[in-house]
Amino acid sequence: MKDASIDDLIDGLAGDLKPVRPRRVARGSLWVAAGWLGVGAALIGLFGARHDIAEGAMPPISMLSFWLIAAAGVAAAWSALRMGLPGVGRDYGGWRWAVGALLALPLAALFVFFGDGHTAAEAAHGGFEGQCLVQGVVAGLGVGAALFLWLKASAPTSPTRAGWVIGIAAGAAGATIVALLCSSDDLVHITLWHASAVPVSGIVGRLLLPRFLRW
Repeated sequence: MKDASIDDLIDGLAGDLKPVRPRRVARGSLWVAAGWLGVGAALIGLFGARHDIAEGAMPPISMLSFWLIAAAGVAAAWSALRMGLPGVGRDYGGWRWAVGALLALPLAALFVFFGDGHTAAEAAHGGFEGQCLVQGVVAGLGVGAALFLWLKASAPTSPTRAGWVIGIAAGAAGATIVALLCSSDDLVHITLWHASAVPVSGIVGRLLLPRFLRW
């Protein structure tokens, strides 16, 4: 091929190129924070916060569960945000450690359940019941939407993994919001109806989102 032909080819390929705004994790983080805090504030304003929030007297079990779920949500959201950055060989597995630590909740709930099964069963079925789970899944939609839009514009290399991580982050965000609404401090209730939003949202994200995140 002649030099002139090569130059014409390069000019033709480069003629339609346009500058692209660099993707910043900080901007995506603001989207996630807005989705998390915005939905949380809206639901608290609509339903009201649990009575002991203003007093700063949330029981240790509820507080520990809250921060454990929140850590899993932050780790999953961070991994999802980094999936939207160009690069080769990036490690997106940090969220797995936080989710693994979250397994302490169902394990502890099992000990409580078998230790005092009757009381635990009453607590699990009393109060909000499945309403907490539904609220958790719905409350996580703000974070889920923010991460979906971020990755939709990035086309991640593994849509399946991205769907899982978006769902897990959304479920964890929703579970933390529900923890500020629900007055139950029973570990079995928290595990069944709050933390369950994490796997439920993760499965929904895996089933629904990958087809929309492909190239």
